[in-house]
Amino acid sequence: MIFYVLGNGFDLHYGIPTKYSNFKAYLMENGYCEIVDKVDDLFERFGHFNPEDIKDWSTFEDMLVVFNNLNPDELYDEAFDNAETDDDRAGYWDSPSWNVNYYNDYIEVLKEQFEIWINRMNTAITPDEYFNPLPGDAVLTFNYTPTVETNFDTSGIQITHIHGTPNQGIVLGHNDVPNPYLYRVIEDADSDYRDTTTRNAINEVLTQASQNYYKDSLQILRRYRCVFSQIPRFNKVIIMGLSCGMQDKMYVEEIIKYASVIDVYYYDDDAKENFESILGNSTITVKYYKW
Repeated sequence: MIFYVLGNGFDLHYGIPTKYSNFKAYLMENGYCEIVDKVDDLFERFGHFNPEDIKDWSTFEDMLVVFNNLNPDELYDEAFDNAETDDDRAGYWDSPSWNVNYYNDYIEVLKEQFEIWINRMNTAITPDEYFNPLPGDAVLTFNYTPTVETNFDTSGIQITHIHGTPNQGIVLGHNDVPNPYLYRVIEDADSDYRDTTTRNAINEVLTQASQNYYKDSLQILRRYRCVFSQIPRFNKVIIMGLSCGMQDKMYVEEIIKYASVIDVYYYDDDAKENFESILGNSTITVKYYKW
């Protein structure tokens, strides 16, 4: 019996266009060019990431930590720089607090459109000799796509989407615990209305942004403890297309803890190096196969 672990490289191997660049192209084709520009701008300004460096989903999730590091003072200055200076002349759309709240809009749209994109994806493939699950096998997939269910007879096969699917709710993000720096807002008779409403709006954005893309992997591991703890009863673990990046590390460590034999099918050399780094001095038997 085999315990399969599937990452995004699994879908890519079978020709399903699930790279981050494919998602960006989808956003731009559907009228969300501004969303792409804003997110890329956030990556560069607050995370010091170059969006062009995104090669796989683990890198994208690394970059999402930027939502945990937004600078409230920069948002405050930006909000007032783009606002009408006199509230008596300004409409709602000109107020600094509205200029802040639009951040929430595109933070929400990014995840909403991601789910829609996954739902619309054609996951039909031509199976090959690499993956042929049999009754008694188990599949732990980090993918949101139903590729296995769409193309294979899954009778007697335990399938776990550890990060969910669009129909179940998805978990997309980083492992850094949300800890935004929030303003302490005092509202009294001496308060400036534009100042307090803008600071409150910034606090809301910082809270929402840091929580929206937080992936509590420790909690997820506790929830699926029984899935990992059954690994010893399988003949081997076969990892297929998992990048083994920073956001995957906890899960890979858990797999290594229980496994005695692992075959690693890797999509690119970075994934192999990442796995070797996590493996460390472990004495388990590992074989590598370039896909």
